[in-house]
Amino acid sequence: MENLLNALADWRDAIGTKYVLVDDPIVAAAQTATYITHQKVPAVIQPSNSDEVQQCVKIANKYKTPIYPISCGKNWGYGSRVPVQDGCVVMDLSRLNRILDYNEKLAYVTVEPGVTFSQLFLYLHEQKSNLFLSVTGTAISASLIGNVLERGIGKGPCGERIANVCGFEVILPTGECVHTGFGRFANAKATEVARCGVGPYLEGIFTQSNLGIVTKMTLWLTPFPKHFQTFFYSLKHESQLEPLIDILRDFKLSGLLRTPFLITNDYRRLSLATQYPWQESSGKTPLDPALKEKLKKAKRLGQLWAGEGALYCNSKQEGLAQRKLIKDALKGKVNNLSFIDENNLGAALIFEQSLQSIGKLDLVSKVAMAYHKSGFIGFPRNRALAMAYWRKNTALPLKPDLDKDKCGIIWISPTVPFDGQQIRTAINIMEEVFFKYQLEPNLGLYCATERSIDITGAIIYDREVSGEDEHAMKCYDDMLQKLVEQGYIPYRLGIHSMNSLPNAQDGYGKLLSVLKQAIDPNNILSPGRYDFRKDWPKEG
Repeated sequence: MENLLNALADWRDAIGTKYVLVDDPIVAAAQTATYITHQKVPAVIQPSNSDEVQQCVKIANKYKTPIYPISCGKNWGYGSRVPVQDGCVVMDLSRLNRILDYNEKLAYVTVEPGVTFSQLFLYLHEQKSNLFLSVTGTAISASLIGNVLERGIGKGPCGERIANVCGFEVILPTGECVHTGFGRFANAKATEVARCGVGPYLEGIFTQSNLGIVTKMTLWLTPFPKHFQTFFYSLKHESQLEPLIDILRDFKLSGLLRTPFLITNDYRRLSLATQYPWQESSGKTPLDPALKEKLKKAKRLGQLWAGEGALYCNSKQEGLAQRKLIKDALKGKVNNLSFIDENNLGAALIFEQSLQSIGKLDLVSKVAMAYHKSGFIGFPRNRALAMAYWRKNTALPLKPDLDKDKCGIIWISPTVPFDGQQIRTAINIMEEVFFKYQLEPNLGLYCATERSIDITGAIIYDREVSGEDEHAMKCYDDMLQKLVEQGYIPYRLGIHSMNSLPNAQDGYGKLLSVLKQAIDPNNILSPGRYDFRKDWPKEG
């Protein structure tokens, strides 16, 4: 306790009393996630720049007081702002919110951890930029850097985030500052445009780790295409999914579909469109199949699975040629395949008045939204947050705050080879466990790379219902165990599952222990976060 009190005093001197917070409401918020947690947070500190971060880290070392950096704290479904271990002071980096550099010609932007998706979107709009950033389904107030460091995935050409960033500025746990890539050279001209620089590639060890605090990063942007089109399709039967996956893999490998895209099941789409019908179901769970079909019909949600994609072309002719390739390959394999570009969008809007007269204006607005405000061209939206309220008895608020509103959501995200049969195996495992715990299998297939798919499963419940926290966590643990047994390891972990993976079969743990102990001898930075200590060599 004495060390903590001394650290708090020094932090107040370093960054100002106003930014060293110990008030009960602040601390309580930092201890709250979208699932059960028991960790206690003694304080929250809020440095405003890289120099202050360095000072705070040196103070933490001096008094051996652990700190837990967060960017904006929107890691919903994986632990929010809550540290992995008890007794960590949360370092909130949201005040580091400057856009430091922007280059239209070379299509990049350099930001601090507090810069959000909406902030960059508005900035690019103000600059009248022809560039956009790939966005995710997370909150528009989420951190760009935070999402990269968790290896999040976005829509659009730079959607595989970790492959489209460079130039990290990192404060090590000892308080030293390092710059990755060419950034370590004072006069380097290619710091923001070359991923690796010269020598060992270090950026990777600062993602999903506790080896440093990233205070600056360059993200690569994408120019708006000369011809842009989105397409949508659905599947009536489960038997259609496996062959579709194999066709889409070939699209990715050949370069026809160059960007990440998503396929979602009907439970995912229902959770985005409405809330659980507690009254109609008489409180029974999971959702009855007949009632599910009734809700889908009312919301015009269609079939079992629905997919989307986008084509970015240099001309209309190229776009039409690519469209034909996709149409020919998917003919008879999917249902309701449709493409939207400027031409057919314009045709739909011509008939807006007549559509309004027959009550179909909503259809036009959805079409326009799918095109002009598409995530595929960098338009951030909060729409996906609605799914977290699926099992709530209260309506979706105007300003969703999943932690504060006691939404229950736990993400489980196994990575599976881009193979129809293996995707089916993983889905069957997940669906079986969801139903075992009377929960709806809310699933999305994120096709980010050419060779693997990240299945995102959302365990959704209401934290205000007694016993549901424990029930949902049992579901997670059971599902994770069964997936891992079949070799489907999650690409991302929550704070509750950092020690849930099988033991490493090689020297991975030893290498990680050597790195951690060399860089962080006092173990003050995010102890327990992705450090897999159970794989470390036993002392003695």
